[in-house]
Amino acid sequence: MKFENVQTLTDAIHDIILDMKWCCLIDATHKDVDVLLLLSNSAYYVAYYDDEIDKVNQYQRLSLDALEKIEIGPEPTLFGKPKFSCMRLHYKYKETSGYFHTLRAVVRSPEEDGKDTLQCIAEMLRITKQAMGLDVPIIEKKLESLACHQTYARAQASRV
Repeated sequence: MKFENVQTLTDAIHDIILDMKWCCLIDATHKDVDVLLLLSNSAYYVAYYDDEIDKVNQYQRLSLDALEKIEIGPEPTLFGKPKFSCMRLHYKYKETSGYFHTLRAVVRSPEEDGKDTLQCIAEMLRITKQAMGLDVPIIEKKLESLACHQTYARAQASRV
C-alpha cells in the first residue's frame, strides 16, 4: 500500500473518530465488564473492554435504523432496592426484535444512581436518529429481568 493511501485512510479514520461521541458504561448483566458506547451519525458501537489486557476485545456495530426503543429505569433485582439506574437499548438483528443491551453508568459517588448520565446518552441517541429522519422512544420504567437473543448476537460480534 502506498504512503498516500495510508495517509488518506488515517486522516479519514481520524475525522470519523473526532466526530464520534462516546462514553464509558458498565454491562449491567456482567458487572465486571466495562463497555464503551460510541455514536456516529448512522450507527452506534458497543465495545467490550478488557482491563486485564488493556484493550477492546470485541465490539458490535449496530445501525441506528435497528434501534427500536430505549428504556431507562432501576436495575432489575430479585431482592432489595435497586442501587443503580440502567439503560436498555432494544434493537433488531436481521429484522428480528428481542435483542438488547442493558447498561449502567459509571458513578463517581455512592449517592449517584447514574440516571442523569443515562438520560443524556439516550437523548444523544434520539437526536442522532432524528437527524436521519427517524425517531426512537425513550421510556422511563422499572426494568424487568428479561432473556434476550443477545447471546447469539454477541457471538456474531466482531472480535478484535
